[in-house]
Amino acid sequence: MFKENMTNFESSIIGNNNVIDNDMNVDVNMNYNSEMAAPINEGVQERCIHRTFIHEVPHVCPIHTRIINHHVYRHTYRPEYTCSEENTVSNIQCGSCCQGR
Repeated sequence: MFKENMTNFESSIIGNNNVIDNDMNVDVNMNYNSEMAAPINEGVQERCIHRTFIHEVPHVCPIHTRIINHHVYRHTYRPEYTCSEENTVSNIQCGSCCQGR
């Protein structure tokens, strides 16, 4: 059903601190009939998806408003004038017919 292929892998990796030189010669000989080839199951690749859900949590913050009314009485003084009038009566006797009697 599936023919086994001969492969020749030759590779050399030369590393020098942070520099890597890679020389790789790979010969892959794939001779098979596509009508007879069975699918090859590869290893599972895992994808990691980070999702963020925002949940609104209401908090009750009680606020009390206290109103204080200040009543200030400002006392003012103004003069109020009054007037009074008196009448005096004087009688002058210049004599009389009775001559003082």
